[in-house]
Amino acid sequence: MSSPESRSGPATSAGAIVRLLFALALSPAAWIGQLVATYGVASYACYPRYSPAEVSPPPGWGGEGGLLLIINLCCLAAALIGFLLAAGLVKAPRHTRTHFLALCGMFAGAGFAVAILFDTWPILGVPACWSIAA
Repeated sequence: MSSPESRSGPATSAGAIVRLLFALALSPAAWIGQLVATYGVASYACYPRYSPAEVSPPPGWGGEGGLLLIINLCCLAAALIGFLLAAGLVKAPRHTRTHFLALCGMFAGAGFAVAILFDTWPILGVPACWSIAA
């Protein structure tokens, strides 16, 4: 009969645990940051105060599209870094918590990177404030 220690594998160092938690949290945090930051920047161009912009085209900064693209690309890079950190930890022996959580981090990193990419394409193809300009 095997003991719980032999089934869970060798003890994980504190540094590996911190890297694992960072790898698990980085991708979803990047996606949340991307949603919050791009919502704030994009909405300011169309609603600079408490009511919609009445001038067509709206009085946005003019460079908000570039800023939105930079924010999205930085968040995409952070999600991919989370994926790569988790991929580096997946080398732990199979059937251990570290291996399982590293696989979860890889799936989360890939999934949130795809979500960030899906949130990036409207910046390139949809005009700002389209409902106000009509």
